[in-house]
Formats: sequence, C-alpha cells, structure tokens
Amino acid sequence: MRLNNHLAVLIIGSLIGNLLSQVIPNIPAEGFQSYSPWAQPPPPRPASPNTIFLPLVILPSGFSQNQPIWVHTNPPASHEIALFRHTFTLDVPLVGAELSIFADTRYEVWLDGAWVGRGPARFSHLTHEYDVYPLSGLAPGAHLLAVLVQWAPNYRRSASTTPYLQASIQGKQNEKPIVVERTGPEWKGVLSTAWRQDAALVQAWGLIGPTELLDLAKLPADWLQSSFSDQEWPTAVVKNLSDQDKLANITYQRRSIALLEWTSRPILIHEAGLISPERLIGELVPPISDPYPLAFSAQAATPFTVEIVSPLGPPATGSVRLDGKPLTWTAAAEPRPGVYVAIKILTAGRHQLLFTDIPVQGLTFAVSTTKVHFSQIPFQQGINAGRRTLLADLSSQSDKVLISSGGGFNTTFSSLPAYLVLDLGRVMQGRLTAQVSGPAGTIIDIGWDERLYQNTRPLPYPGPLHKEWNQVDSWILDGASRSISTLDTRAGRYILMAVWGNGPVRIDHIQVLEEHYPVQQVGSFASSNLVLNRTWQVGADSAFINMSDAFSDTPWRERGQWWGDAYVIYHTNLATFGETALLRRGLMMMADVFQGGRPNAIAPNAQHGYMLDYGMLWAQSLKDYWQLTGDRPFVKQNFPVLQQFLAYMRTYKDPDTGLLDIPQGPWTTTTFIDWLGSTSRTGQSTAVNALYYKTLSDAATLARAIGETASSSIWNEQAQSIKQSANRYLYLAEKHRYLASIVANKPVDPSPHAQAWALASGLVPDEEAPAVASSLVEMLSPDPANPSVEIFGMYWVLEALGRAGRFSEGINLIQSYYGRLLDLGATTWWETFKANQNYWSSLSHGWGSGPTWFLTRYILGAQRTGPETWLVKPAFAGVQTAAGELPLLAGPLQVSWAYPPCGNPGLELTGPPGARGQVVIPFTDPAITILLNGTPIWQNGIALIQDVTQASDGIHVDLQSGHFSFEVLGMHSPCQAPSQLIR
Repeated sequence: MRLNNHLAVLIIGSLIGNLLSQVIPNIPAEGFQSYSPWAQPPPPRPASPNTIFLPLVILPSGFSQNQPIWVHTNPPASHEIALFRHTFTLDVPLVGAELSIFADTRYEVWLDGAWVGRGPARFSHLTHEYDVYPLSGLAPGAHLLAVLVQWAPNYRRSASTTPYLQASIQGKQNEKPIVVERTGPEWKGVLSTAWRQDAALVQAWGLIGPTELLDLAKLPADWLQSSFSDQEWPTAVVKNLSDQDKLANITYQRRSIALLEWTSRPILIHEAGLISPERLIGELVPPISDPYPLAFSAQAATPFTVEIVSPLGPPATGSVRLDGKPLTWTAAAEPRPGVYVAIKILTAGRHQLLFTDIPVQGLTFAVSTTKVHFSQIPFQQGINAGRRTLLADLSSQSDKVLISSGGGFNTTFSSLPAYLVLDLGRVMQGRLTAQVSGPAGTIIDIGWDERLYQNTRPLPYPGPLHKEWNQVDSWILDGASRSISTLDTRAGRYILMAVWGNGPVRIDHIQVLEEHYPVQQVGSFASSNLVLNRTWQVGADSAFINMSDAFSDTPWRERGQWWGDAYVIYHTNLATFGETALLRRGLMMMADVFQGGRPNAIAPNAQHGYMLDYGMLWAQSLKDYWQLTGDRPFVKQNFPVLQQFLAYMRTYKDPDTGLLDIPQGPWTTTTFIDWLGSTSRTGQSTAVNALYYKTLSDAATLARAIGETASSSIWNEQAQSIKQSANRYLYLAEKHRYLASIVANKPVDPSPHAQAWALASGLVPDEEAPAVASSLVEMLSPDPANPSVEIFGMYWVLEALGRAGRFSEGINLIQSYYGRLLDLGATTWWETFKANQNYWSSLSHGWGSGPTWFLTRYILGAQRTGPETWLVKPAFAGVQTAAGELPLLAGPLQVSWAYPPCGNPGLELTGPPGARGQVVIPFTDPAITILLNGTPIWQNGIALIQDVTQASDGIHVDLQSGHFSFEVLGMHSPCQAPSQLIR
C-alpha cells in the first residue's frame, strides 16, 4: 500500500532514515572518499558498531517514482556496462542531502568527481533494497552525478531482471523536504565498449559473472569529471513498457544492512620472474581467418617447440601443421595441466605453421625462438585471459622485477613478459587496486587462486583440473598512468600478475582491499590447548570472509547464500561478531523464495535446490533470531511462510508411522544432510525426522511468542508425536543406536549422522542420551583422512557431543580432524576434509567453522540467550583452563575458568552493564561448597542466598551485571603433573 501524499512519504521516510542511520551507519561520518578503478583506493572505513539492534520498520517509499533508465531499448547482451552522467544546478543549498540509488546488477557512483559508493546489496525478484548516501556540502551551483552500471546476471548473487538505473537526490530547501533530481530522459548515457561483452565467465555455469577485460584506451579517464564534455552522448532512455512490467511487482525498500567495508590486507611476495623465456606466446581470437598461416624462418638446424592450451585433451590431429605435416602432442611437464607440447627438428630456411579448426573462443599457443625468427606473432587480449596464465611457464628470476615499498607497494617490470605472485596469508574476497603506467598496448593480466598447485604456482585458470573456472581479469594500457581495479570482487589467497608487451611497466601503490561486512571481532577463545585456540580463530576467519551482504558458502567458487551453510556461519558469528542484521536479511530473502510452502535451499536466484533440511534450518533460524533479538514484528511478517512450509512438510508424512518419508531423488530435491550422509537423505530418515521434531518445537515457540496459541498447541503435539514415532520405529534399544532410515520398509543400518542429528535436535530421551552419545563416538572414523562425517556434518556431531556433555570427546575430535588440516597448512576451513585433493573443491568454506561455536558455547560455556540475557555454563573438562569473550548487545561478556590438577574449579566472569545472566555450576554433589566473591552461597545442598537454585544439570545462580568470582570447594581434580600447552 503506497501513501498518496508524496510529501508525507518524504517526511516519514526522512525520519525513519535518520533513525536508522544512527543504528546502521552506511558510510563514515566524514563523508565519502574518492575511489574508483580510475582513482586512488579509499582508506579502510572505521568499523561500524555491531552491538545495537532495532527492528526495522519499512514504510512505503517514493523510490519507485524514480524512472528506470538505460542506454538503449534493444534486448541486452549477457554483459553490458553503461556510463551515465547528469548535471544539475542548485539555486539554494540542499540541507541534509541524500542520494538514493539502485541498479541491476551493480553500480558505482561519483558526485563532482568524488567517489560516493558502490552497490547494491544482493537482491531478489521481489525485493530491491536501494542504498542511501548522505551528500554533505551540496552548495548552490552546478553539480555532476556520474554512475557506472554493470549488467551482469548471475545465479548466486542477485536475481537480475533487466538492466536499469534508478536514483534520486533529496533533502531540504528552505526547511521543506524536496526531491531535486530523479533519473529520467534528461540524463546522458552511453554503452561502454571498453569492456569486452563476450569475456569468458568466471564460472562457466554463470554462478558469479564475467571476467573483466578492459581496454583503457576506450574509456575516457576523465568521464566522471565536470570538465568532461558529454555533448556527443545520447540521452538516456526510460525502460520500455515490457521491461517496466517486469519491474511492476518489485517492492523497494531502504537498505536494511550496513554498507560493506574494505580493509587493506598485508601482502607478501611469493615469487617473481620471467614468463616462458625464449618463447613467444600468441593468441588467435575470432574473428580470424581459419586456417591461419604463420610464416617464420630458422637461422640453422634447431629443435622447435609448439605449445597449446587444450584443457579437453590433446589437440586434434592435423589441427596444427608444420610445413604441411601434423604435429604429435605430449602433455607438458607439470605444473601446467592442459598444456600440450610438440617438438620438431627444423632445417635452416623458411617454414610455416598452419592452424585449423580454431575454437570459437580462440586459441592460445607458444613457439620457441631459439635460432628462429618470426616477423609477427598474433597477440591480443582475447576473451579468455586465463589461458595465457596457464600456458605461461614461470621462470623465477627475482632480479627481473624490481620491488620497493616506498610510498606503498610498487613494482617495475623491466623485461617482459614477466610475472609476480602475491601471497595474502589466507583466502579473502576483495579487489586489487594499483596505479599502472607503461607503453600503449601493454596487457596486464591479474588472476586469483586459493592454492598453489603442487606447492609451486597458482592456477587462476586451472584448465582440465576445473574446466569451468577462470578468475583472470585483464587490462590493455593506453600509455597514460591509470588506476585499475575490478568492478566485482575476486577471491583467493594467491594473486598472479602477468605483464605482456615491450615495457618497462610500473605498477605502483598496489593494495589488496578485502570487502566484508562491517564487523569487528569481539569474541575470543584461549585455552591450555593450542590446537583448540588455533582452530577457534581459523573458524572465526572462515566466517568473516563469508559475511558480506549475506552469509555465503564460499567467497571463491559460488558466494551463494545456501541456508544450511548460513546456519553454521551465523552460529560461528554469534561467538565472534554477534551480528544479527545480516541474519534478519537472510531470513527475509529465503522467505521470498519459498513457493507454496516448498522451500528453496538458496536465495536469491533459487532456480534449484529444493532441500527440505535447509528449509527446516530456515525455520529454526527464525526462532533463533527471535530469541536473540525479540523482534516479534519480523516473526509475524514471516509467520504465513512458516505456516505454509509446515503444511507442505506434512505432505511427506507416512500414514502408518507418522514420520516423514522422503522419496528417492537427488539431494538437490530431497535433503542434503552432509556429503557423507547419503543413507540419511531419503526414506524415514532419523536425521530428517530429528530436524523435523526440532523445527516443529521451534515453530511452536514462535507461534506462542506472537499469540498464535492454537498453532503453538498443534505444532507442539505434532513434535511430540514425531519424537515418539522416531523412538518407536527408528531406535534400536538393544544397540542404543538409531537406524539411518527405513526405505521401502527396509531398515538402513545405523549411521553416525542418525546419532548426531538425533542428539543435536533433542530427539533422544534423556535416559538414553549417554548411550547414544557413546554409540556416536564409536561410529566416528578414527582416521581424519577417511572421515565418516564430513566437515559440514561436524557441526551437528559437535553439537550432539556438547548437548550430551561429552566435552573431552569433542575436543579429541577437533584435535584429530582440524589439527590435521592445520598441519596441512589450512588458514581457513575447507569445503571437505579432502578439499586439497580436488581443484574444484574450495579451501575457504564457511560451513566448516562449527568448532568455533562448540568451543565458545560448550567449553568456555558462554551463550547469548536473549537481547539482554546470557548464560555461562563452563565445561570444567577437556582442558585445564579456558578464557574468552562473547559479544552481546550491551558489550562483551568476559569469562575464564580453571580446573587445575589437585585443585578446585574456579570461574570468573564480567557481565556488561545493561545485561543480566545466569551461571550454571555443572556439579550436583551435595558435599560441594560454592563461593561467590569469597562468600558461601551453596553448602550441604542448601542455597544460602536468593537467586540460587538446584536443577538436574547443576547449581543455577542468577546475576546482574558486574564482576563475579566463583570457587567450588570439595571437587578436587585427580592429582597429576601439570601438563604443558598442547602443540
């Protein structure tokens, strides 16, 4: 429903915007900084507070009144970049000026030549969030708004509809709200030819978008300056009616999360040198004559080599002929997979190479130059810069690349072609920025990779190892000094810079800016076990790099918001950053893609992945969000989606057992559970029904919270029915194990997944939990190189052990499995425990970060239980000491405990002002005495003060904010020699 009074919309929107800007700051208080691929990079933004929560109230917006514009009316190509300019004049100052802007697929914007920002956040087909930037100092006079818009549809980041830009500038003049400018036909716009529209995709399936191949000679360096003349530019066109119909059902709302920030990463030099000495590399790029002859001469008899990139196998016989005869190919020596070499002995005189059947995307080749002369070698940027980096034979010669750190990280390439490999220390997502200068026609390729192939070199284009992948961008220099960067982010740990041409070439002020959600690490963990400490921090880093405008699975291969992945990451985030706005937005986006109750596993762009377990994790996450924030309006908003989803889930119930019975099918249309959880995906699965039990219980809690008592009662009853049926039909009481599933009336042998998911979801009766936990431990593979549960499933394994109080077993599991990855050099957690063996498997996957949550929640024992509440229940097991901090809305909760040999357990904590909590001393021995700040509060089974009670899990003490010290007398640990820090 849209307000009819436009002035009221502006006033209300301004009030809400001012309120939200205090809670979710969009840009630094000092205003915007100049930055673009053609200007200097910005300084890192100051970290935004992440400890304030305010339910966002989205009111109707006038943003949709801005006309959607583009630069032509033709059907768009798969990749287009448009440049827009608009000059406007103010007669009087514009007070409190703001720019509101949205573009499909992404934009960058400048005002009067100064960089303002980039965006938008990923968006769905239904909801587009526009960005709002304060514009300080809009004085009377002429001003220029310049916008670059990249249309680059993809299947992971955003649900693109049609290329367009919408924007407006509003503020107050003479104390009256006013919109002074809107997008419309008065704007100027051109389709830029500087970027190749046919550039190879980063991922062949279209998951991310295109590589960026830019010819700087075709991009005016000053196009975003007021001094640039756009008289020859055509006027922008308002999107035609058919395109406007596509936009008719879109809801526009102000951005609900903070703008992303950039942090400069430290750079180490891994290697530098020359590329393919004594060889020339050529590119045949259509349109080109086929066959293509290449004449040359040999000064004397000499061996002659031809190399070709051919990721699909050896080149076809006869596709390359030397003096009319086909060449014989052999695989090149490692580490150049997909490169093939032919060797012939030449006689002195003239010769000819003839290339035929040239592939549609062109051909990359190299020829030897010893005693051989070519008058010309075809070489151009092409459409796949990655092929050059794969063909390149890297010869380490550090003296050929001069490196200095004065005034920034600077390099000079005196002999070409040459290369430089940078090491960022861990995988990250961001952009390399630099100032480059060199002869016109020089080509610079920059590629990113997560690893060093065979510990030797990065392969940003891995050829046959991962044929779908190519993360190499390219620039053609125009002879002037220019700034370079990419419009979209790239990801990896290693960066390969290859420079082709005559040189010399300078690349100065090299920075690698990590793009991330504006959070600072508040949480911490330190114990007497160094492996645990390292594991905790690597998990924190793995979550951090997967927090941008969504909780995404990996910054490298997909960057998709798969909700099972997000479920693990946001739990890790609770132990490290305490962020909830990103969780809220993710839940909203997932709700947008549920179709008649059928859940999608990924949002936006949910073309596939109808995974029931990920849908149930969405429902559980909605309950977690409400518990953490108390945001009832958001629960009410999504409650109809929850109702439809649970109604859809009931269609899978078996009429005889009452359990969910999942039909056979691929995991993308059934359930995933875990890469090694195939026996738990279909049929009457214990894991699936355990998730269903918890989902119903959580849904009942949500319904009760918003006054839907009837639904709460029904879902509670259904949950208890599932629990009873699961324990009746799936539990083997004599073995203390759950069947993996029942498929077509046939039992499927117990699996570790069945035990773990049942324990983690609370499906196991209390009296059976210890035995089932023992069964789980017995079923886990003792060999981390051959796991029985993969790294994603380890979240539920550790959760199960934590809930069962099996802390030592959980710690042993972490030491064995994650300690092995640390020994293998992991600095972020992998997609699988064997990800280093497959080039298509990521070494930076957020779903592997579960141990961080386990160590904070169960070993340190700290947990946020509500907007203003916390719980501390120390393990007093597995390690002798543990200390750390937990982020809360009111500030960090500080906790430390010790249980030394021959000593008594002790606990210290400091609760932040404005928060209250509860401590659970996990002992029930009536002989113990508990001291609080030196004073007995529990003795001989009796509470000596108020707010102290006994429960089955220990002694509970209610506390307000402040510093507290507990000591437990009468619980000496077994005497032993003090142990050293482990590893």
